[in-house]
Amino acid sequence: MTTTKTTSKLKINDVNLLTYAISDNSNGSKEGSADFEKAVRYCGYGRFHYGLMLLCGMMFLSVGFQNSINAYILPSAECDLNLSSADKGLLNVGFLVGGVISSVFWGIFADAYGRRNVLLVTFMVDSVFSIISSFSRSFNSLLIFRAINGFTIGAPGSLIYTYLGEFQSEKYRSKSICYVGFFWTLSWLILPGLAWIIIPLTITIEFNGISYNSWRLLLALIGLPTFFVALVTLTYPESPKFLVSQGKTEEALRILKKIYVINTGESEENYPVKVLLSENTMNTRKEGSSLSAFGLFTVLLKNIWSQIRSISSLPLLKYAILCWTIYFTNMFGYYGLGLWLPELFNRFEIYQKLHPNATITVCELIRKTEILNHTSIKPTTLNESVILFPLMNETEKCVSTMDEKVFTNALTINAVCLLGNIASGYFANRVGRRTIPVITMLTAGVFGFATYFVKSSLQILVVTCLFSLTIATANFVIGSVVVDIFPTHVGAVAICMMTCFGRIGAIASNLAFGMLLDISCEVPIFLVGSIVIAGGILGFLLPLKNS
Repeated sequence: MTTTKTTSKLKINDVNLLTYAISDNSNGSKEGSADFEKAVRYCGYGRFHYGLMLLCGMMFLSVGFQNSINAYILPSAECDLNLSSADKGLLNVGFLVGGVISSVFWGIFADAYGRRNVLLVTFMVDSVFSIISSFSRSFNSLLIFRAINGFTIGAPGSLIYTYLGEFQSEKYRSKSICYVGFFWTLSWLILPGLAWIIIPLTITIEFNGISYNSWRLLLALIGLPTFFVALVTLTYPESPKFLVSQGKTEEALRILKKIYVINTGESEENYPVKVLLSENTMNTRKEGSSLSAFGLFTVLLKNIWSQIRSISSLPLLKYAILCWTIYFTNMFGYYGLGLWLPELFNRFEIYQKLHPNATITVCELIRKTEILNHTSIKPTTLNESVILFPLMNETEKCVSTMDEKVFTNALTINAVCLLGNIASGYFANRVGRRTIPVITMLTAGVFGFATYFVKSSLQILVVTCLFSLTIATANFVIGSVVVDIFPTHVGAVAICMMTCFGRIGAIASNLAFGMLLDISCEVPIFLVGSIVIAGGILGFLLPLKNS
């Protein structure tokens, strides 16, 4: 009867659970033992977790800034660095390639040396190189710096899910990850607003052959929140779940006790867990400080081999390939259509100013652009600002401006996407694990197709709002599913490999748009829609949540 009573009280809430557990141990056995999942439930959910969510949210904010900054600096940097359209494409791809290369690298290091340590180092390095890159004197130097930024920011871009999720009990894990995704969308809302303020500034400082102007200032500024996040990360502990997977149960227990104190206000002595059980999955170096450089390298290789063997075993391999493929399709659509939208908005706005009562489809607009770009027609200026199709000959002065609609449309789309983050957090524990990814990706694919039929800037704005809302929501939920499926000792590798495949999808979609638009506008549009729908169908194969 006592067991039944205890079980029923455990389901009421975490506070009652703690009180009952302590009193139940008063009969002489205060040396309670528990596995990690039970121990983290005893910590409750409170101030520590809210602070951690805010920190991880700021991490996502910094990652989002880096991922979208090119869209706002390249039009202004065009004249300073003599950038061609091909150069701009290479800068986008260079950043993504840096992220692809880093994905597996950082995942292995995070599973060997800790999530917090990798996050701390990469944020520090990324901040420094963001500021240095603002002094680039040529396309080549900016390309190198952007690739380095892609490499360093690739770590937090992959590991935030893992770091946050490993502090949560199963009840709160998916919900927390979905809510933190809110900050990614928020970054894409803040950055165009920041660019709208800074890019039009006419300040120019000449020194050492460099004209330090507004786009350089914006690039340097996004390095400041990254540095601030690194400083705050110093005050937070390593993932206790990671420490348990390494056999460091005493260190993990100390962290859980501190979380318990922060959340409940109780003394550490009242924490009911006295012995934390080890997972005994991987025994990495405790003696790391005494090993030589060769010894550390040998240990790392052993860890790599151990993780590869673990994730290559069934059923993990099946789920890994499935999740990585779904994320590939998601990012193919997310970046394929997403990076094309600012140019598309600009073309629609300019066309409608020239032809107020006319309607035109996306593909007709692109074909008209191609015809004009291959004639000697000079640019048409509207309100002394944006040029219709900015191709200039050698005698014309370089003009680098952006239509205000690019900023306002970006703000509108990302404001709508915030609703998806809130909704995914609310429904995370109310529907099945695969319900949200399937529904949102299938819907996103349909709206991807719909871009072919729009005939005005307002219609493209509505369709792309709905496309971005659904595909961004799917993006964050897929991350929470991966954290939930894979065990701790391969969790970071699984997430980082998933991110790697996602970035490959982003690169593939950008290359596909570049090559196929010249052949047929219809092909890339329907390709994006089809691949995203295929990802949604694959979502039906995701495992259901454990009961």
